[in-house]
Amino acid sequence: MTRLLKIGLPAVALALAVGVGVWYGNRTDDGKPPTSLCGTKVSPILSERLLQAGGKVTEHNRVDRRKPQPSSWCQVLVDGESALAMRFAWHPDAVDPYKVAQSGDSVSNMAAPARLEGDYKAAVGNNGAIFTVQCRTDIGSYFTLTLLLQKGNPVDRAHRKDIEKFMRAYFPATLKTLGCT
Repeated sequence: MTRLLKIGLPAVALALAVGVGVWYGNRTDDGKPPTSLCGTKVSPILSERLLQAGGKVTEHNRVDRRKPQPSSWCQVLVDGESALAMRFAWHPDAVDPYKVAQSGDSVSNMAAPARLEGDYKAAVGNNGAIFTVQCRTDIGSYFTLTLLLQKGNPVDRAHRKDIEKFMRAYFPATLKTLGCT
């Protein structure tokens, strides 16, 4: 019976955690933004305006970098309310973030998208951004990261520059964690 408890209970707990997603992350009871979001280190200065910190920050992260799925989400919450969502997607073909953002069936729901110039194909909007690059892994040849603010008015342009600054730092830092070839 003791052997069953020692082996069986941890196995059941692990299965439940994997089945419903794992809650973990950056809990900052002092109201400061975390130094990492969704498994990537990021300057708190960059995330502060997006999170509108002042409460406890937690994550619901379903992204597994060792065994990536075609699409995985990470929700960042402040005081239990969703503040932003990030979609990590691996796929076989290149995509145009601007066209994806304009598409009516897009997962981005991005308001007023515009192309961004730089090292990656990217689009930024009033309430989010999409960045993509060739990134060969076992699951696909391209990686796309979508960031969506969960609160606020999508026609308000107030966070547009903050989103762009955040993604220009966060995206390359995330690529370093993925093992792209």
